[in-house]
Amino acid sequence: MSITTAREGGTASINLTGLSAAQRKNLALASLGSLLEFYEFMVFGFLTVTIARQFFPPSLPDGVKTFQAFAIFTLGFLLRPLSGAVLGHLGDRLGRKKLFLFTVCAMAVPTLLIGALPGYAAIGIAAPIILLILRMAQGVAIAGEFAGAAVFVAEHAQAGRVGYALGWMMGGSYLGFFLGALAAALLSNLLEPAALEAWGWRAAFLAGGVFGLVAVYLRRSLDETPLFREIMQNRAASGPSPLADLVARHLKPTLYVTGCGAWLGIMVLIVYFTMPTLLQTQYGLPARAVFNANAAALLMLAAMCPLWGIVADRIGAAVTLGTGAAGAAAIVWLFFQNIDATIADPSRLLWWYLGFSAFMGSAVAVAMFSALSFPTAARFTGFGLCYNLGIVISGLTPTLLAWMVLSFGRGSIAWLALADGALGVALALLAPRIRQYATR
Repeated sequence: MSITTAREGGTASINLTGLSAAQRKNLALASLGSLLEFYEFMVFGFLTVTIARQFFPPSLPDGVKTFQAFAIFTLGFLLRPLSGAVLGHLGDRLGRKKLFLFTVCAMAVPTLLIGALPGYAAIGIAAPIILLILRMAQGVAIAGEFAGAAVFVAEHAQAGRVGYALGWMMGGSYLGFFLGALAAALLSNLLEPAALEAWGWRAAFLAGGVFGLVAVYLRRSLDETPLFREIMQNRAASGPSPLADLVARHLKPTLYVTGCGAWLGIMVLIVYFTMPTLLQTQYGLPARAVFNANAAALLMLAAMCPLWGIVADRIGAAVTLGTGAAGAAAIVWLFFQNIDATIADPSRLLWWYLGFSAFMGSAVAVAMFSALSFPTAARFTGFGLCYNLGIVISGLTPTLLAWMVLSFGRGSIAWLALADGALGVALALLAPRIRQYATR
């Protein structure tokens, strides 16, 4: 099967063939950093209460300490758009590989240091301050890591197999969600509370940090992408900077990719991060059933991404995005319309969550649009800035949902999911107006 793709100097007919051994190696090593990013995200989220007790004055109520720990967690993400743009600019100027090594190292070292950081009892107020600094350092690295991984994989993938390659990369990233949740759950269930607070939570971060350093070592063998080497040979030293070029010439894709990032972030936060709490507090579903369903859904999400990548290569990213957005929103809507049956039989929750993940694997289309909507010279910058800006916008979702539940009732969760699904469909319909650039 062959298709025609826009290239920066014309069009090219390309064959849909498999990935070579070298491409599979690049893909696997590229996924390691994003896996660590998502792993650490889940570990910090699941162990927030335990971490809060270590780094804030014992005289404070647990609720206040937990709030402060979540605030530190959130602050680590506020720098993402700016740092994504800066790291992307450097990646477009200096090369994908150099920034790729930097970002995973800049995530691994703070993760390792958090695991070894003395608590409030040992160093007082310095403990939460250092924790905040380390979290912000991670936030800077995270902004460039996912964008860098996607750009690197897209530019190494064989033409016509970009969706498939990005699907494996995103699947590896989402596997980090599952492993982080699994690590936190195992530590919480296998250790006594005293042991968990004394050293157990540290083990999760130390393991993540060591894994990251191993990823740094393995990534040293990666090759720069062919297309970046090509433009470096032809680009004048005095040419416009990638960031200036992005602002001046690529406003439409900038807004479009920001919207894609917002759609994905909102839907993920609704189902995988906010609904588990609301299902317990608002609907009385047992914690065990909610956790098992969420964990299984995250594992299925990782497995579905490569399959949707194959679909996207064959029918296009736009149809993939529209189908996934509509399907995911419909599943959430139908779930809440039939919530009484799930309350009566909590085992049903698992099947609803698996159904949702079956559609959310279509998120690979977001990575495709984020990478392909910008020319090579500004690709890393565009992805880093716009995708992360969309994710920050989506960060308002938990607060918005809490307000909607208080103001309009618990059923408003379904309405927000429908609104986000409509955004995804609208983006799919607008896709033909956004030029797509080839990566080979």
